[in-house]
Amino acid sequence: MRLLVAGLAGALTAWAFTPMHWWAAIIGLAVLLQQLSGQLLRQRLKISSVFSLALFLCHIQWVSVLGVDAWIALAILCALPWLLLALVPIDSSNGWFYLAPAAGVAVLEAVRSSVPWGGFPWGLIAYSQLDGPLVKLATLGGQGLVSGVVVLCAAALIKLVKHRCFTSLLIVAICVLAARSVDTLHSDQTVTLSAVQGNVPRVGNEVSTQRTAVLNNHIIATKRLLIDIESGKTATPDLIVWPESGTDIDPLQPGLAQTEITQLADSTDIPILIGATTLSGGDSSTAVGPRNAGILWTAESGPGQMYVKRHLVPFGEYVPLREFLSRFIKRFEQIPNDFVPGNAVGVFNIANKQIGDVICFEVAYANHIYETVATGAQVMVVQTNNATYGNTAQPEQQFAITRFRAIENQRAFLVASTSGISGLIANDGKVLHKTGQFETATVTGEVELISDQTFTNRYPRWMLIFSALVLLICYRRTRGQNS
Repeated sequence: MRLLVAGLAGALTAWAFTPMHWWAAIIGLAVLLQQLSGQLLRQRLKISSVFSLALFLCHIQWVSVLGVDAWIALAILCALPWLLLALVPIDSSNGWFYLAPAAGVAVLEAVRSSVPWGGFPWGLIAYSQLDGPLVKLATLGGQGLVSGVVVLCAAALIKLVKHRCFTSLLIVAICVLAARSVDTLHSDQTVTLSAVQGNVPRVGNEVSTQRTAVLNNHIIATKRLLIDIESGKTATPDLIVWPESGTDIDPLQPGLAQTEITQLADSTDIPILIGATTLSGGDSSTAVGPRNAGILWTAESGPGQMYVKRHLVPFGEYVPLREFLSRFIKRFEQIPNDFVPGNAVGVFNIANKQIGDVICFEVAYANHIYETVATGAQVMVVQTNNATYGNTAQPEQQFAITRFRAIENQRAFLVASTSGISGLIANDGKVLHKTGQFETATVTGEVELISDQTFTNRYPRWMLIFSALVLLICYRRTRGQNS
């Protein structure tokens, strides 16, 4: 029965990641803690396994478009770090019941975000809290603090219901008041940005035909945007942003893409950030292989500064253990060449306005955004291509993660996607503009340029260190009691 309840709790927690259901995470985690309380290690391992597997099978069901085997394998990989929570002795009658599980979740999510192959920080508890009262704690301690406090509130719920401990209400109130006391940063400086969502042809076209169609779609959509700008219908942006894979035809080589983009850039004084696959350039110019890049293109100088994606997608943009795994999984033949990662942070200086750039799921990695902000970014853009996962939960989940990053770093975000979801997010996480999926659209808006850094930006690892110390103290106390 405990395992069944744990599975239902995992599914309930997964539901929390849909809009306005933030509270479901607290209830789901409270049920998990109650099932773990007082159990021996072997039983705790079983309960944690069932809970986490149910959570991720529900949350990343969209991976099944690549194959059921990929979905199940990734769900298991995401679930494994949750077994670390089982190593924490949990007893609801103990005073450490508030802190120990919270610290455990903060640490295991840090592990999930780092290993293997750079980690996969999807489904972090903090991301479920966008519409809840705790999310602004992200500016004080990042996703680790928000996740930890959600678990703390879950523990408080158990203490209140099971032990009639009304101190729990005070603890929750302090957490909520602390979150509400966080001020949003403001600035008199602003920047106007435009995103182009050219859309993609539906499946069934040959690769070469599809590449040309995607390029043409973005050329045409940009031309329409320029007409609206010239007529005064749309505000003049400081920068126009294409999505990741706006052209998969290398624009740095003579040919169709270079000609079309050069003609487009020559028709306007507005710089265009082109999302492209290219075989040359960037900070790894001596390496051989394709690059996933954002290339700043202007009428004055053509292609200039380039940001090359640093965090490549394992089994998407490169194959770990290629020689070994390719013997068993023929699907990897569809990825014949590993992409070359960049090694420099992407910050573009546009008229003395510092615009940071990340590509696709890099936005899920807190350290990439911290580094970009530390390098001087006053506003962020995300170039992404979610066409493979269109009409699944993935684009909405990634957009939600981007909103969390906006709050955490107090930076506005412009999202440019090939097929959706594109949008503009203010530095307090408010959605200013948002497109649908599989439509041609543009987004233009004005946002504030923020130069100050949040506490999280300045001290990004304090919550992880604090959580590790809490777990160490709990371990020593438990060992002492057993002795």
